[in-house]
Amino acid sequence: MKRFTMLAMLSLALLLASCGLENKDNAMGENDFITIIADSADFDAIEDVVENAFAQPLFTPQPESWFRYRRYDLGDLLDHKRERNILIIAPIDADNRMGEYMRAALDSSVSELVRAGEQHVFVKKDLWYRGQTVVHLTGRSLDELRNFMATNADQLEYYFKQAWDEREIERMWSLPREEDIEQRLMDEHEFSLAVIRGWFVAKDSAEINTVLLRRQAPAETERWLMVHWEETGNTALLTNEHALDTRNRLTEILYRTYDDSSWVVVDTVNHLQFDEVNFQDRYAIRMKGLWRMHDYTMGGPFVSYLFYDEAQGRIYFLEGSVFAPKYEKKKLLQDVDVMIKTFYTRQARDAAEAS
Repeated sequence: MKRFTMLAMLSLALLLASCGLENKDNAMGENDFITIIADSADFDAIEDVVENAFAQPLFTPQPESWFRYRRYDLGDLLDHKRERNILIIAPIDADNRMGEYMRAALDSSVSELVRAGEQHVFVKKDLWYRGQTVVHLTGRSLDELRNFMATNADQLEYYFKQAWDEREIERMWSLPREEDIEQRLMDEHEFSLAVIRGWFVAKDSAEINTVLLRRQAPAETERWLMVHWEETGNTALLTNEHALDTRNRLTEILYRTYDDSSWVVVDTVNHLQFDEVNFQDRYAIRMKGLWRMHDYTMGGPFVSYLFYDEAQGRIYFLEGSVFAPKYEKKKLLQDVDVMIKTFYTRQARDAAEAS
């Protein structure tokens, strides 16, 4: 019976690996939903660390989470193999069907690394369908797997968040765009980005080296995207403090009420976060948090990046923010974040075209 089960699992693994490979149809489902395949008893023992990794609140200021998830049994995998995000969890030597699946899914050299405690996570893009991310998460025991997830929660979320960004960037380049604005930015300032139809230039100031783009859709919402640059090679300015000071200085000038009675500041008390990240192969300081009017009348989420571009000898500060009191804000914030990530300089464009 044991041998029959293993053969059945191998057959299932081969069937899963072959489905969809010839025509590579597109994956389906929501970008913010993760299908989890795990044994029910195992999942009960690790659900809290799964929650910590994928469903932590994003404060906008209302709590939202980047991802939702639902667990399914292994027998349901064939019905869900076209989902965009799939997470398969099992200890490699578990004495259940999930353990048998994991041993069949990983080759012998990979399995040796797992049993040596050196590897736990394996990410495969477009495994069965285009635009799909499948993550196999394993370990020598359930306790080791639990500890790994608790210690690496941010990285585990990143695998799916980065895949979401990549899909959205690809989609964004395919949308109708304000090509005149894009060309003007390149001609006048030596940089550009994907300016989606409906965005417009609200401010273009040579005095403060800043371009501010806006979009006012859906109704009663606002999105802003700001590009600011400093002509300097002083990389000592790449600090959390400079990112915060730059944003507050610029928003006091640019983000004001019509009667100049109030302006935008960073909420430094609630949920302000700084990270060191890779922005298009450049070291960057990412700042995430909440903005508010200085008189507390309104607010919302923002994300910004501070980095140095060596080819231009410039420090850039790129910033996106959202005001949407009647809407879920995470996808609107995702839109401006992804738009920021389409940024490119003249030198980067010319180098890409020459290669």
